[in-house]
Amino acid sequence: MSEAVSRRPLQRRGPLDGCTLAGPGVTVSALPTMQAFNLRGDPGRHTIDAALNDHLGISRPITPNTQQSGRRGTILWLGPDEWLVLPAEDAPIPEAELVAALHGECRLCAVGDGLARVCVEGPHARWLVSAGCPLDPHNPGLAAGGCAQTRLAQASVLITPDGLDRLVIHVRRSMAEYLWSWFNAAVARLETG
Repeated sequence: MSEAVSRRPLQRRGPLDGCTLAGPGVTVSALPTMQAFNLRGDPGRHTIDAALNDHLGISRPITPNTQQSGRRGTILWLGPDEWLVLPAEDAPIPEAELVAALHGECRLCAVGDGLARVCVEGPHARWLVSAGCPLDPHNPGLAAGGCAQTRLAQASVLITPDGLDRLVIHVRRSMAEYLWSWFNAAVARLETG
């Protein structure tokens, strides 16, 4: 590499960066890639929760399809011994620091770069999502403090509500463009319907 080439720091890029759709009563927009960790461990291990409390100010939720949120992040329930840990975007946690704090009590895997996030908001947000999803728009997992693992347009997704008219969809990066194509067609149908 030539010395004349400037060395810029690497920036995280998502597969949908800059994508936005708007239709009657709904806006769909790609959210930036963020730090995320899959955590697997014994739900009865209080040392895990103590470490998470020290770093995020919250413990793992133990009720299915719920989330715990605090000022420094969110933890989503994925299964009896599995959670998705989402540090706040403005307060990332070095992975090595979190691994050290957990003292080998559980398995932790960085998954943020493997996920894409899409925000669907507006008075028709829930209706639009339910058009491609088997969940009822009033499912408890889509209520405040909930989360729901389901399929949306045949893609496996995790949906987290952020208010009544705002849903955040987490999808595997490999399915992001497919899901975006579905949203594009769905929003177009809203405009012509």
